[in-house]
Amino acid sequence: MRFAVKFLGCKVSQADVMLARRALLAAGHEEVPAAEAELHVINTCCITREAEAKSRQSVRRSLQTAGEVFVSGCAVNLRAGQFAAIDPAVRPFSGTADDVAEAMAGALGACADVEHDVLARESKHGGANEWAGARTRGFVKVQDGCDCHCAYCIIPTVRGGARSRPAAAVLEEVRRRVASGQPEMVITGISVGDYRDPEQGLDLGELLARTARVPGVKRVRLSSVEVIHVKDSLVRALREEEGVCPHLHVPMQSGDDRVLAAMGRHYTAAEYREAIDALRAAVPHVSVTTDCIVGFPNEDRAAFENTLAMVEACEISRVHTFSYSPRPGTVAEALGDRVAPEEKKRRSRELRGLSEVRSRHHRAAKLAGTERVLVDKIADTQCSGYTADYTRCYLPAGAADGGALVDVAVEELHADGLRVTPI
Repeated sequence: MRFAVKFLGCKVSQADVMLARRALLAAGHEEVPAAEAELHVINTCCITREAEAKSRQSVRRSLQTAGEVFVSGCAVNLRAGQFAAIDPAVRPFSGTADDVAEAMAGALGACADVEHDVLARESKHGGANEWAGARTRGFVKVQDGCDCHCAYCIIPTVRGGARSRPAAAVLEEVRRRVASGQPEMVITGISVGDYRDPEQGLDLGELLARTARVPGVKRVRLSSVEVIHVKDSLVRALREEEGVCPHLHVPMQSGDDRVLAAMGRHYTAAEYREAIDALRAAVPHVSVTTDCIVGFPNEDRAAFENTLAMVEACEISRVHTFSYSPRPGTVAEALGDRVAPEEKKRRSRELRGLSEVRSRHHRAAKLAGTERVLVDKIADTQCSGYTADYTRCYLPAGAADGGALVDVAVEELHADGLRVTPI
């Protein structure tokens, strides 16, 4: 069977669909570009109402070319029936990523050993595509589920409680990925800061340090971590381990205490700032990015301005902005949807504008300096990659091969990154 895969949502969704992908490859199926595939495999998202709608739209688009569509992920775990109702050719798979991967392979008449080493065959059809980064960057899921139960969030319902993979299994996967040519590891999970090795008791910082010491690993990157989990061992790994990237994505959600309390977050605005200030004191070159929700039911203009002020005070490099939408089954659903849609849009535009200013400021500070870039995309006109602090850099075509670490001189700002030249 010729298949293609797609994910919506977070890096955990990407890691989950890649597990299904490896299962299909191990079972002998062939990955091809989406336009040539008989089967599309889509991992869905339900973090917002819009994400659910986009997941269903993605399925409908796939049906235009594919004879069959397998769907999995958070939106399917929440409402599998909505996807089954789209078309008889749509087959929902609910459950954990491991169970789904095995079930998908079994549904095609083969039982896959997902531990079989097929990593080197990933993205084999080549070209500039959504999986280009898979040749250099390995998404290693170390944890799943969440125990936080924020008032607006449906994820604990669809993912279950927090649980961690043994460190031995994580490090073995890392070694396999290095052997397949992936020099950068992205450590990811739903509530990754909750990581605790069930066998040895290692926490997240200790796991990052051990991952960075695996021979052949050039970089270790953390996908996202809650501010309550920015603990001493994590800061120590950032400060002391050369291979651990000095970038943390730390969701803020709001800079206002009333809104944070209504959201069920486990910190105040002052505690968030104190943690970020302490992080910067220990790791001065760290870059911090964040998530913010605008239009939560009790967010008035003053509360929103507190969020803007917190973004400035914490020197956030980039903000991912989300408009609040009620999730059925969450505590916040009872609060209604009090902020008018147009006001949400205005606040989103304002916050995104501040994010662009903060991003430009962060990048401008690098002008006339030097950086080290891990090249992950090659095209006819240019190649590109990320610095350790997750700043996208663009190099001339032919300047480096994929997977190479290149020292560069920063020449000028680019729309979303930097123009650089090899030294």
